[in-house]
Amino acid sequence: MILSFLGKGGSGKSSVSSQTALYLNKKNVILAIDADHNMDMFFNLTAGEQPKINFLGDSLNDFQKTVGLTMCQKYTKAFIDLTPYRFYLEPISQDIEHYSKKLENGVRMMVAGPQTDIVLYGKACSHVLTTPLKILLPLLVLNKNEIVIVDEKAGLDGVSTGIITGIDVGVIVCEPSLHSIKTAKEIAKLMDFYDTPYLFVANKITSEEDKKFVVDNLPEEPAAFLKEEISIKQNPSSVVDSWEESLVDIFEKAKLINNDNRLERTIKKFTRNDIFQNQ
Repeated sequence: MILSFLGKGGSGKSSVSSQTALYLNKKNVILAIDADHNMDMFFNLTAGEQPKINFLGDSLNDFQKTVGLTMCQKYTKAFIDLTPYRFYLEPISQDIEHYSKKLENGVRMMVAGPQTDIVLYGKACSHVLTTPLKILLPLLVLNKNEIVIVDEKAGLDGVSTGIITGIDVGVIVCEPSLHSIKTAKEIAKLMDFYDTPYLFVANKITSEEDKKFVVDNLPEEPAAFLKEEISIKQNPSSVVDSWEESLVDIFEKAKLINNDNRLERTIKKFTRNDIFQNQ
């Protein structure tokens, strides 16, 4: 299953996604993907060391070649005009192995990376750093014990780029503040547009009043309420034991709403986009 963590900046999505990866890593094969050029998840999962890694931002040409495209062809053709290729974690596909790193804690990590010259000199926006995920995620075949955790960009950017059809379930993280909940609801509307299942998670909960505020303002009750933890700010690479039960709830509830139709949703999206662009 592929879980993507979304939310307003400051909601704690990087902390929640990192903790989920660390917890699930105990019994599963984990691929963690830091899709935010701030690279907070990469920092969290490596205790700030951030070892040398081949960044996803440099991988688009390789992924295009692997699925049968030339550099001049748009990646959408891999879903509309070609028989879809498949990527695997076991045995690991060459592109995944090259653009990832097995960390000391056992988690395999992929990172979008910092701004490249293409971005800095105005040839493209920073979204190009994660364009390869639009190819990889829908075409990734996972065994039962293989889980992908994606830490997406903050706010609506994590959804509006269209990567979201390539994930199984979105985990929308919010804190008990009006602006955070506003963004969470806007993200949910975009998820509905892409027909991608999602659930809410309330983070930084300090009181019953916080819980009530979140419940009263969200369209549905969150899958979990995560208590404010000072330790996660000071040592983000260590497992927060008090979150374990909540992380189990998030994962189990995500499994219940997973339709396992990433590829079908992605083909539908690109076909719809192709029709719209040629009208």
